[in-house]
Amino acid sequence: MGLINKIFGKKKAEPVIYNESFFRPGWFEGWEVLMPVLGELIAVGPDWKSILDFGCGPGVMIDYMNGRGYDYVGCDYSKEAHSLYLERYGKYPQRYFESLDECASKDFDLFIAFDVFEHLNDSEIKVLLKEVRRLPVLFLNISRAKSIAGHINIKSDRQWIKFLKGEGLAYNPEKTGEIRERYLALRPGAPDKWNENIFIFERPGV
Repeated sequence: MGLINKIFGKKKAEPVIYNESFFRPGWFEGWEVLMPVLGELIAVGPDWKSILDFGCGPGVMIDYMNGRGYDYVGCDYSKEAHSLYLERYGKYPQRYFESLDECASKDFDLFIAFDVFEHLNDSEIKVLLKEVRRLPVLFLNISRAKSIAGHINIKSDRQWIKFLKGEGLAYNPEKTGEIRERYLALRPGAPDKWNENIFIFERPGV
C-alpha cells in the first residue's frame, strides 16, 4: 500500500505515510511466509499469467512472481514504498510503476489488490475501478481489522459484495470459495484471516 491519498489528490485528516515506519521488519518477516502462499493462490487460476498488483507497497511479490515465469507488475503511488522495493528486492525495477497511467497500455489477466480497499473510501474505490475497467478479473483481499492505521473502510462480506456489484462487477462465489479453501489447506489455523477476506470478482463482457 502506498500514499493512497496521493492517487486521488485528497488530504486525509490523519494521513498515514506508507514508508518504513509502516512497513516494519515484522511486516517483511510475515511476507516471507506469505509470498509462496499467494503464489499458490494465483496458480489456482491457470489463465492468470499477466498480473497487475495495485497498492503493492515495497513490491514483495514482483521479484518472486517474475522469477517464476509470470508477467507480474506492481503499482504504488508511494515513492517511499518504491525506494523500499529497490533497497530490499529490486531485480525488476522496470516492473514497478508509480502510477496507473504508466501501465495503462498493458493488458492484464488479473488485478490484485491486497489490503488496499480498506484504506480507501467508497468514492476513491469507484475512481480506481474506472481506471482498471479493462481488467477482466479482480482478486481482492480486504482486511476487516479496525485497529490498524489507515483502515478507514470496514464492511462485511455482504456489504462489499453489494457495493462492488453496484459498480458493475460480478461476484464469483465458486472461485472465491476455491481460493479460500486452498489457503486453509496451505495455512491451517493461520491468524491473518485471508480465508475470510479473499474475494474474486469478474467484469462481464471483458
